[in-house]
Formats: sequence, C-alpha cells, structure tokens
Amino acid sequence: MKLSIIIPAYNEEERIEKTLNSYFSFFNKKFSKKDYEIIVIPNNCSDSTVDILKKMSKIHENLVFQEFKEKIGKAGALIEGFKLAEGNLIGFVDADNSAPPESFFKLTSNIKNNDGAIGSRWIKGAEIELRQPLARRILSRIFNMLVRIIMNLNYHDTQCGCKLFKKEAIKSILSNLDYTKWAFDIDLLYQMKRINAKISEIPIKWADDSRTHLNLKKAPMQMFIALIKLRMLYSPFKFIIKK
Repeated sequence: MKLSIIIPAYNEEERIEKTLNSYFSFFNKKFSKKDYEIIVIPNNCSDSTVDILKKMSKIHENLVFQEFKEKIGKAGALIEGFKLAEGNLIGFVDADNSAPPESFFKLTSNIKNNDGAIGSRWIKGAEIELRQPLARRILSRIFNMLVRIIMNLNYHDTQCGCKLFKKEAIKSILSNLDYTKWAFDIDLLYQMKRINAKISEIPIKWADDSRTHLNLKKAPMQMFIALIKLRMLYSPFKFIIKK
C-alpha cells in the first residue's frame, strides 16, 4: 500500500462525512483503492460519528476505523492510527478539512528523499483562505517561539494538522511516542530529530474552521505546561515528572 491517511475524530458528526467525501473524491483520482487507505480513530464520541463511519465504510472499502470508548485525545488517536497504518507513506489531517486533500497530496509530491514533509501556514507560498481569529494567531506565534527556544525545533509551524512521514521513520519512533495532549506534534518532531530524520516544511492551502474544540481561556497555560513537561522528559531531570 502506498499511502495511509489518519484522521482523529472526537464528536465530528457535523464534519466527518464532508471531509471524507472530499478526500475520497480527490484521492480516487490519484490512486487505485487498493493503494491508499483512510484510517479514522473516533474516541470518546457521544454523537453519531461512529454511525456515520459505519455507513461510509460500506461504501468505501479502503475506509478503516477503530473506535475507542475512552478519551485518548488526538495524541492517542494518532498513535493507534500509526499502529494500524500499512502505507509506505503515513500521514494525518484534521477532521474539519481545514487542510483540503490537495494540500495533503502536495506533501506526497514533495517528500522526495526526506523522511517527512509537514504543512505550514506560516511560510511563503501558503494560501490562507480563512484566517484564524487574531487571538489564536497570536497564541500560535508565541507558542512557536517557545518551541524554538525550549525544544530547539526550528520549524515555522509545528501545530499544522497536515503531516506526512515515511513508514520506516514512523515505525522507528512509535514506541517512544506518548499520549502527550498539547505537545504531541512537538514530541513527534522531536523524536524525528533524535533519529536525524530529514523533514521539509511545505506551504499549503488552509481554511480555518471556527467550530474548534480549543478553549482559548484554558489552552495557553495547558500548552505551556505540556511543553515544559516534554522538555523535562528529555532532560537529566526527567525523574521529577511522569509522562
């Protein structure tokens, strides 16, 4: 199998069908059905997300989903998706279709001899059709600055929900990834750095969806604490905290 696309899902009844239809419509023109798969990991859903997936899996034989009743979050969903993925290229996108399928496909075209390619909303060439609210943009830039300082990861956009990696790279770090809520993308990229993986940052098309699960009152402190904990985990003082 050439490609695995993972989508974490928490109460996405209003968006998941539209997103999947968009991705299947696009990738059916690029690959045969046996050459790619879309893996959805619904967790802690109290709406009809799982019912929608059951219905759509009868139509699309390359739609795979595994439900988790408990809350495992984006991090847990992606880790479980990585375990299931069979593609030579393994990536993930958000359930809200903020990164349209052509953006994800752009990563597959640009990964080349690198170990990974990540989408960016903050480098030249990115097309932002609908911007995030000002408060979220400010939070994003502050967080990015902290990531650069604390974790020494020199990417413009670590949090973009559009990333792709070669299977060998993902499988080599999978056992080291943890259910780090806010810092999962940072953990993933830091683990890639530890194995000297080559990651390219690609400008993509992006449209923000205002129906976010992000709580702007709580998120800044939660993100900062998660980042500090992650830094501690990879320091001589890691015995002080637990993952």
